Amino acid sequence: MQGIKRLLERNPDLLRVGDLDLERRVKRQRYEEVLHYDKVDELAKEYMRWGSGIPSWEIEYFVIEKIFNFGKTRAREYSINLTEIERLFNEVLPGYMRGGLVGFFISGLYRDIIRESDFLRLHLGRYPASISGIGYRHNCGRLELVGDKAYYLGMKMEGGEILVRGSVGNYLGKSMKGGRIVVESNARNWVGESMKAGFILIKGDAGNIVGKKMTGGEIVIEGDAGYWIGDDARGGLIKVKERHREVI
Repeated sequence: MQGIKRLLERNPDLLRVGDLDLERRVKRQRYEEVLHYDKVDELAKEYMRWGSGIPSWEIEYFVIEKIFNFGKTRAREYSINLTEIERLFNEVLPGYMRGGLVGFFISGLYRDIIRESDFLRLHLGRYPASISGIGYRHNCGRLELVGDKAYYLGMKMEGGEILVRGSVGNYLGKSMKGGRIVVESNARNWVGESMKAGFILIKGDAGNIVGKKMTGGEIVIEGDAGYWIGDDARGGLIKVKERHREVI
């Protein structure tokens, strides 16, 4: 007993378990954080941090490519899959942002993942503002958009299919190189600008400036269209069924 007493006198902290309990609590908290790690939420936060300084209206080539390539690299780093991309766009990102250029980021995320038989569904109605850049360089598989307010949809599209269950904004199929886009409702202005190949079907009406500088591909509008159809076009086919005319 005297030995134990002298040991305690020299080391009084042996009877203080508070620090030990605190250490255990910190470790437990760290373990819980690891166990509850949500890579989809973490990816959303990283995109918001990275892209916070990019204006939502700045549609410049180098900006678009920067956002698109950021998505491609993060897809590899996070080992993301299509189901997680759907959750990211449909459920997580709407809690962080209103809209903007996130479509170019999403396009980069799925670019090297999607296969010909794959299907990706995105709900635009979760965002109060417009979304630009979905389907950028889309090359295979089927992309389905539910809702309106998609701008720069299918820009530089190379293959595959995009189906829109709603209307679209400006610059549908800009510089399109291949693939098929079907819009079940209306489209606004600048449809198929500088289009080289591919097929666009608009089941409703289109706005002004259709097929400007078009060199190939086909645009079919089942409703009516506005002014400046086929300006500076050197190839391709534009059909406006409501007016019963074709522009080659």
